[in-house]
Amino acid sequence: MNSRFGIEGIAVSIPSHYIDLKTLAEARGIDPAKYYVGLGGRRMAVVTPEEDPVTLAAEAARKVLGGYQVTPDDIGMLIVGSESGVDAAKPIAAYVHGLLGLNPQCRTFDTQHACYGATAALRLAADWCAQGNGRRRKALVIATDIARYEVGSAGEPTQGAGAVAMLVSTEPGVVAFDAYPDAVFTEDVMDFWRPHYRSTALVDGKYSIECYLRALEHTYEAYERSSGVRWEDFTHLLFHVPFPKMAYKAFRRLYEREAARRNGDFPPLDAEYERLTGPALWANVEVGNIYSGSLYLSLAALLERQDAAVAGGRIGLFSYGSGSCAEFFSGSVGPDASVWRGRIGVAEALAHRTEVGYETYLALRRAGEAMSKNGSFRAPGPEANGHVRFLGIHDDRRVYDRPGRRAMV
Repeated sequence: MNSRFGIEGIAVSIPSHYIDLKTLAEARGIDPAKYYVGLGGRRMAVVTPEEDPVTLAAEAARKVLGGYQVTPDDIGMLIVGSESGVDAAKPIAAYVHGLLGLNPQCRTFDTQHACYGATAALRLAADWCAQGNGRRRKALVIATDIARYEVGSAGEPTQGAGAVAMLVSTEPGVVAFDAYPDAVFTEDVMDFWRPHYRSTALVDGKYSIECYLRALEHTYEAYERSSGVRWEDFTHLLFHVPFPKMAYKAFRRLYEREAARRNGDFPPLDAEYERLTGPALWANVEVGNIYSGSLYLSLAALLERQDAAVAGGRIGLFSYGSGSCAEFFSGSVGPDASVWRGRIGVAEALAHRTEVGYETYLALRRAGEAMSKNGSFRAPGPEANGHVRFLGIHDDRRVYDRPGRRAMV
């Protein structure tokens, strides 16, 4: 069995529109500082009716395949981690497989456990690649989600949307996972959930934060015991980001534990935070919560902006999914930043977005809900910059328009 496995390539897809949280706060009669400072966000992604979890996933996958010179025939496994499924039976992975034209000899399925779903997919794919008995297996893992809460709810300003696609193989030029025993923690809690009869999520915010931090402590302690890795061995610590301030809360919990061990002989909290975690959050601040992809958006942003400065370092990663399941794991960044330089696409995607006002934001939400009903299909217009688009539902079948060919599945 190959002892090296991990991420060979990573790329992101971000919706084409956003709303500034100041605009949302003013529409609610709330001081913008509550969102800017209290939540730590600045803007949140807004999807158009032509964007859904499938199109976001397909766009991220197209970028990672093209950016890292991987052909569709190279992929032997496709797993999508999401809590935004578009069908109760057919997985997002099946739609993406067709839109990408992947090899028929490819295993496809979705994984679901709230925001932990993509980490479950990543671990399954890594194990599959590592057990290839010398064969150069490649898997495609995609985290794709649209976070949606009731209009006017406390969760609304944390919304976001996007997808992160990762090539997983035994040639991990981006991040090679450390092969330590699992550090996982599960408990049955009702901190965040979305019943089948609802299109928006429910959350017990204060309780969810408590569950998140409890899971963090359990998994980090288990990781330390099994790995022997200590605080000073990390160059960065990344966390699941339901809102940017939550990453700070998580970091502070581990920091206080570490500082207590050293009787206060430790660098200041904010200085350590800015060294280990802060540099990874610039995209989360701009996009909002993308559920299963939030942790991996931080990873992508860190690699893109830090570039060679992060090469060769060790990153600790904490993944949390409400309900709940959590894991702490780590990996070593590849030594050559040219492997991912110019291929991730975070800054480029953010630079090409269009800002919308409050009324347009509401109109896009309504239009998106209308597109989820049978008979909503609308004929494709001019090609939209070569992007995959959702065209609606015809005869109870979702219809997608992809560059060069319309696909009905």
